[in-house]
Amino acid sequence: MADTRRLLSGLIEYQSALDRHVQSLRQEFDELDLRWQSFSMVYDGDAADQFKYGWDRTTDRFRYYLERTQAIARVLESVCEAIKRA
Repeated sequence: MADTRRLLSGLIEYQSALDRHVQSLRQEFDELDLRWQSFSMVYDGDAADQFKYGWDRTTDRFRYYLERTQAIARVLESVCEAIKRA
């Protein structure tokens, strides 16, 4: 028989780590994006266009990653609530 208290504790710990991970990534990415925005104002030419294209793709993928990670966090939260009720 599974010990639901241990399971709940582990899931809460995982959810907390996931939240810290997302918060840290978002802060670091926001800082990097601000630097890119400043740099892109003075960076031009073919290389700048290629980098901008790559940066835009990276930004889209990063935002998708954050969205999916937050979806996992919501699922974890609902599972934790269900275990608490049980």
